[in-house]
Amino acid sequence: MKKPKIPEENELFRINWHARNSVQYLEREYLDLRIRLRDTEAALRSDSENPTLKERVDYLKNRLKDLESRYSWISTGRPAEIPFWINYVA
Repeated sequence: MKKPKIPEENELFRINWHARNSVQYLEREYLDLRIRLRDTEAALRSDSENPTLKERVDYLKNRLKDLESRYSWISTGRPAEIPFWINYVA
């Protein structure tokens, strides 16, 4: 059995950088949705009969649930690099 090659430090940095860039937009969208949901729920507490706010809260919750189901790592609290390092074989 062939022993896996351990990449050089600059190669590991490049792999990590590409992995972070590939998921950064998802993390940004997830954070933006959570902030909007927090603000909308706060507005809904002060005006609980507003149908527009209720619809917006439902939409944001469904959008967050969709992201969490497709990208389960996004809500685990673990750094995204861990799966990339474990699965890397040169």
